[in-house]
Amino acid sequence: MPQKKDYYGTLGVSRDASLDDIKKAYRLLVKEWHPDRHFEDKKVAEEKFKEIQEAYEVLSDPEKKKLYDRFGFVPENGGMPNSDGYSGSGGFEDVFKDIFGEGRAGTGPFSDFFDMFFNDSSSKSQRRTSQPPQKGEDIRVNVTMDMREVLEDTQKTIEYNKYEACPACHGNGSEHGTSFRKCPRCNGEGTIHEEQRTFFGVFVKTYPCPTCNGLGKIIEKKCSVCSGAGKTFKNEKFIITIPSGVEDGFILRVTGKGNSGKNGGPNGDLLVGIRINSDKRFIRKGTDLETQVDIDYLQALLGDRIKIPTLEGDVYEKISEGTSPNTVIRLKGLGIPDFRTKKRGDIYVRINVKIDKPSIREKKLLKELAQMRGISAE
Repeated sequence: MPQKKDYYGTLGVSRDASLDDIKKAYRLLVKEWHPDRHFEDKKVAEEKFKEIQEAYEVLSDPEKKKLYDRFGFVPENGGMPNSDGYSGSGGFEDVFKDIFGEGRAGTGPFSDFFDMFFNDSSSKSQRRTSQPPQKGEDIRVNVTMDMREVLEDTQKTIEYNKYEACPACHGNGSEHGTSFRKCPRCNGEGTIHEEQRTFFGVFVKTYPCPTCNGLGKIIEKKCSVCSGAGKTFKNEKFIITIPSGVEDGFILRVTGKGNSGKNGGPNGDLLVGIRINSDKRFIRKGTDLETQVDIDYLQALLGDRIKIPTLEGDVYEKISEGTSPNTVIRLKGLGIPDFRTKKRGDIYVRINVKIDKPSIREKKLLKELAQMRGISAE
């Protein structure tokens, strides 16, 4: 017959103590008798610690407690720990759940602790997974265009190099996509189980196999096309439509035209950077353009039709008599289209009046004109 033990005395609680009282007493005793706090007599602390653990195992379990109260001990088939180690997942796990919440192995900050000490099967099933899908890398290219091309939607052919999934192995790196063998390190399980002996007993720690990265299989023969890389280098040509009104430095994103993904993940994107050559005739400000035109002072005095540049060619505009220097005129609707609304901006033209040194004949005529206006010209 098993030796009778006073579990109530071990925890220092009465026989009618509630589960909360039992847990409270257990937490205090665990802290007090933890072996790491008794360097001077660690073996005694370890024995005391095991007694506290054993008592809590019984008194915190209603079925075991019922058997203990009736017979003074718990039969071997009642779930008591044997001499080799620890069975069940009450004890520490219940206390940690009580202190830190209902987190289980693999789901909380103490997943490694529970996985090592309680060998939770749900944790093993969660960790035994293949590599997650990964999106491919984006590719950046630049397109250069003249300001004139911004006036309307423009098609450009882009040529670049990219990685794509190897067509011979479908991206898995093995010959014909099927040349795999069972991982010898984990025996195809995808996980490694390591036994660790502690003063609690023998525990098993589980983690993904580093040889096969949790897949359970390794490549037996590498793909002859991609040499096991799972991807090949390809020159790609792509026609892109650049919308009117686009500004210098704008980036267009083309989904799925980048490098191929990994483990079934999506392709990356193609990022097209727009570079617009400047036009020395104009200064761009949003959808408007600014320019300057030089005219003779006689044109300013008498009025005239002057030539003004635009992105679509020269136009002629009439200026009034007596136009002052630095006068600004506006040409509506001849600027840049708005990127979204497509409504075109304007061109603002600054008039520069040039006054050159007159010839002898011009000077004579100007003096006569000055006398007519009562101006004394030396």
